[in-house]
Amino acid sequence: MPWPAAVLLTPDLPLPSGSGRAMRAWGWLTELAREYRVHVLVAGPLPLGWTHPAGYPAASVRSLSGLVRLPSRQERLAGALFPPLALLSHRFVLDWQMSRFEEPEPTADAGQVQRIVVFRVYLHDVAKSLFTRYPDATRILDMDDVESQTRLSVARALLRAGKFKRAVAQLAAAAAFRLIEGRLCKGYAKTYLASPDDATRLDRRTCGPVTCRPNRVRLPDDPAHRRSGGALSLLFVGSLDYFPNEEAARLLATQLAPILRKQLDLPWTITIAGRSAPQALSALLRRSPGIRYVPDAEDLSALYAAAHIVLVPLRSGGGTKVKMLEALAHRRPVISTREGVRGLAVTPSQHYFAAETLIECAAVIGRIVSGELDGERVAEDGWRLCRQLYSQYDERIDGTPA
Repeated sequence: MPWPAAVLLTPDLPLPSGSGRAMRAWGWLTELAREYRVHVLVAGPLPLGWTHPAGYPAASVRSLSGLVRLPSRQERLAGALFPPLALLSHRFVLDWQMSRFEEPEPTADAGQVQRIVVFRVYLHDVAKSLFTRYPDATRILDMDDVESQTRLSVARALLRAGKFKRAVAQLAAAAAFRLIEGRLCKGYAKTYLASPDDATRLDRRTCGPVTCRPNRVRLPDDPAHRRSGGALSLLFVGSLDYFPNEEAARLLATQLAPILRKQLDLPWTITIAGRSAPQALSALLRRSPGIRYVPDAEDLSALYAAAHIVLVPLRSGGGTKVKMLEALAHRRPVISTREGVRGLAVTPSQHYFAAETLIECAAVIGRIVSGELDGERVAEDGWRLCRQLYSQYDERIDGTPA
């Protein structure tokens, strides 16, 4: 008797490293593959040059690029002016994705599909075609974060930066998601979120089962101990086309760097690694003294290995931050805001160092450099916690540690 099948609908190709979405999708793929033949449907294009490698745990991978559309400019404008239109049609919701097809091509296991996992709520309408073809399959929704809360947080950040048009669009999207996201959960057997706080918050708004499924990262085979010697190396990692990361990068270049120039007597560098930076941000980073801008890093492990301290100065965003987990996984001392560690079971001064402002961040850096704060011990404790709670390995199908 053939194995039962599952379908994973995801915005990004599942990969064990890369973006947070790719890694979270990879977690689903590897879990599902233990019990099912998994067919992956990627809403967008596949990475350039990617081919299905031997050993990849999916039975098939198909891109829906060209078969999925985003709202038109007119629909986005109408939704921004009157968010309740989302109750009439999801096409008025910013970034919502709609299918151009009525039914997907059947998989080789069409009669055996028992589970459909929809990763990200904005793919719900694309998934409806799958629900029609496989009506008896169990439906799982992984929201990752509460979109309405994330959009509201990003809108506030855009307002701080004076980007009012983009802020209004995000505020409208936040209102639209707030109206519909709880309702959609009721059609799924279970809904997952990365943060336990988000899971509790959403559970109060829906009658469907909601639970936490933490983000996980792959642990390096041999994470280096704290680096010693040479110029002080500080590191920030993040996709720079996401505004919370853009905001953090600007703060590092325009606020933290000048403070360090005044306060530190030793040579130092802030490495900012991230793709797809807006042109203005890229120009700022390239001309800022003390900033090393790496827009095309192929191997983040090398950057982590070279870093003395990792910085996570986020002031906005949603869910739990994979960059924080990566820093812990690479056994590096981390300085973070509350937002950077939101939803993670970490304790300040035990697993990371807390700093809400750039002045506080600079002070913590100085205390680590002087030896007043034991960065090596905190890095070790953070690594142990990550290995225990947030490793991609030894994970059961329901997302809880084995």
